[in-house]
Amino acid sequence: YYVIYDSDNFQPRKGDSFEVHRLVDGVYVRQPGNPVWMPEIGLGIGTAEGTYLDWTREWLYWYDQNARRYPSENERTQQAEQRATQAQQAANQAQQELEALKSRLKQMGINPDQLLD
Repeated sequence: YYVIYDSDNFQPRKGDSFEVHRLVDGVYVRQPGNPVWMPEIGLGIGTAEGTYLDWTREWLYWYDQNARRYPSENERTQQAEQRATQAQQAANQAQQELEALKSRLKQMGINPDQLLD
């Protein structure tokens, strides 16, 4: 395989900004589609609009066999931060619910700290 990617059509040449060619019987044959699946390496390659360092444009990305784009490093970091924030919010809510339950038990004359002894 070889891939041509010229997002800004910077180089004056014939053809599209994204091309994938595969060697077939000694001749490179252009592969259709975007993304293009390459079974020999278990990856697809294609383009999509994205943002990196506040720069929104078309970028080159890796894809899985179902044409789902793999997230970039920056996107994976953001996803991890979102999961951590959600986990912290869930823990905070659980703690608040526990404190409310303890308060209700105390109002009923039950010491919640002695329930598990």
